Amino acid sequence: MPTTDSIVPSSLLLKPAAGKMKKTDSATKADQPPVPPALLCPRKQKTFQLTDIHFAEEGYFKGSKYFKTERGSRHAGGVEGVPVPYTVSNDNTITALLLGCFVMAMVAFSVSRNFIEKQIRSFFHIGRRKESVTETDYEVRFQLFLIAQTALLASILYYFFAHGGNNGRPECASHLGTIGCFCGIFMGYFLLKHLTYGFVNWVFFDRRSNGQWNHTWLFLSSLEGVLLFPVVLLQVYFSLSANAALVCILIVMLFVKMLAFHKGYSIFFKRKGVGLQIILYFCALELMPLMVLWGILLITDNYLVINF
Repeated sequence: MPTTDSIVPSSLLLKPAAGKMKKTDSATKADQPPVPPALLCPRKQKTFQLTDIHFAEEGYFKGSKYFKTERGSRHAGGVEGVPVPYTVSNDNTITALLLGCFVMAMVAFSVSRNFIEKQIRSFFHIGRRKESVTETDYEVRFQLFLIAQTALLASILYYFFAHGGNNGRPECASHLGTIGCFCGIFMGYFLLKHLTYGFVNWVFFDRRSNGQWNHTWLFLSSLEGVLLFPVVLLQVYFSLSANAALVCILIVMLFVKMLAFHKGYSIFFKRKGVGLQIILYFCALELMPLMVLWGILLITDNYLVINF
């Protein structure tokens, strides 16, 4: 009888192959080094921060040999430009002071309006009236403020003439300090002038005449500051030429001095028949203090320029 081939089950055929695979896996595991336990731990996620990105190193020219971002580079921070020269028109402090002067002058005018009207009406009629012009404490305070305003405006104008218009001298470290020194000198000038007038008038004239002159001097000093205010505005913000500003200042000073001369003659010398003495009185108490003031301003300005 013919013999038939016996069929071998597949499980018997796969057993030797499976045994070989197990032997191969065990040999591979034996050859690999042991994995350290630190690598098996999960990694912590790092938080994102903008400081981690160096924006200075990023750009179109990144990678070029001419693109250098080192801090020690010569032009790393840019090329220093030419500093803008100091101008009074761009100074916020001067602008605030001028604005404050304008507001306070308007307030002073509204408060002292009656006194100003009385002074104007009685200015050329002193001989016909026996009573003097009275004023309240508020009017006196605001007129004192106007005198301080006159000192400030005069200091700004002198700064323009002494330092060549809008461009200040580079040797002077503090322009506001210079204007402040000039303002202090002008305020001292008005104070010493008032004390000198008071002493001379106390010696030679009566009390009633001294009171009239004190009111007149206070009014004229305030008026001088009011008339100088437009000149300062034109000089600071509209670049008024020095010659034109000088002409305006001379006109204002001449007008105020003529009024003072007339008023002094009417109060002190008209009734005594000694009219020529007004010239000596006026030169000693008006012109000489101006010359002394001019010399002190020149010395102070030269000292500030040399030492600061």
